[in-house]
Amino acid sequence: MREAVNSTICMFGKRSIILFLLLMTFPFQSKSIEIIPTDTTGSNAEPTKKENFLRKVGKFVGKQLEQDTFYVSPNKYNLTLLPQYTYGYEFYRFTTENGAQSITISPGSNNKIGVRFGWRSIVMSYAFSLNKVQPEFDMELNFYCSRAGLELLYRKRSDGFKIRNLRGFYDNYKPLTNYNTDFNGLTTSQLGVNLFYVFNYRKFSFPAAYCQSTNQRRNAGSFILGLSYNEHVFLFDHTKIDPKIEASMSPELKFKKVDYKDFSINFGYSYNWVFAKNFLANISASPSIGYKNTSLKSIYNSKEFISNINIDLISRLAIVYSNGRYFAGASLTSHTYSYTKPALSILNGFGYVKVYAGFKFWRKK
Repeated sequence: MREAVNSTICMFGKRSIILFLLLMTFPFQSKSIEIIPTDTTGSNAEPTKKENFLRKVGKFVGKQLEQDTFYVSPNKYNLTLLPQYTYGYEFYRFTTENGAQSITISPGSNNKIGVRFGWRSIVMSYAFSLNKVQPEFDMELNFYCSRAGLELLYRKRSDGFKIRNLRGFYDNYKPLTNYNTDFNGLTTSQLGVNLFYVFNYRKFSFPAAYCQSTNQRRNAGSFILGLSYNEHVFLFDHTKIDPKIEASMSPELKFKKVDYKDFSINFGYSYNWVFAKNFLANISASPSIGYKNTSLKSIYNSKEFISNINIDLISRLAIVYSNGRYFAGASLTSHTYSYTKPALSILNGFGYVKVYAGFKFWRKK
């Protein structure tokens, strides 16, 4: 049963991505076909035009994506280029039953500089890390249109972690908090897919705040409904911790591996505030309720399979200046995930702040 559920979830995620990409890349215009009927009477007949199927479908799709230009200025350019600076952070907190003991681990901040490149509402980026110790892999790819969005994420890290906080260990060992020592016994990886729908898409523009492909001209907000799939893997080696700490560590914290898959529905609200000409501020919050299927491997090589319901949160903030062609701004995106069982709970979160400036070019016909 568990394998069937996992297969269904993965299949749903893949089909959602394929369907969205087809929608985003569908040709909205195609050449009409001119048909000249045969004149059997000898008279000259006027030529007629007949739209082909792709043009009809393109017009229908384009009409569904239209926005109220009193509230949203459409994008007049095909390409966007912007350099940006990114500050990223993450943390992992492992807690035993009733909070008796907890360990908080996080790496140092991840500072990157790079370039974002956009074609209409499709945004890709490439960045160089400024840190000596950096993630093995950190990829983000976003697709946005007026009605919907698709966000893809993959991250993996095994270096640069530090133990930041200890609680519930024996009193003679100091400091119990703000321990701040190197720890190379943790490897984490995450795969995330988030697909969402914007209800008030005619008056509210999500890309105006996070993609800069349109301009919000009047205050507007919208409820947002999303579907997410996330897979997290934690590999933990407790023997790499200071022996004095390990001696008093609860057995529940001495796990080897946690692998959990989360399929969730998130529903929230996003609001664009136009507080001055060409200036926009956005705030978004989307709580989610999800079904988690978890595999935990203990130090005794035994495995547990647990399914439960959890609540997580996606939150965003942004401020943007844009005159239609030139723009600058900053944004904050934060994700929080939780895994809970009676003996052990894991709270992990990550976020990133982006500061950027750029311009648009290749004006649309």
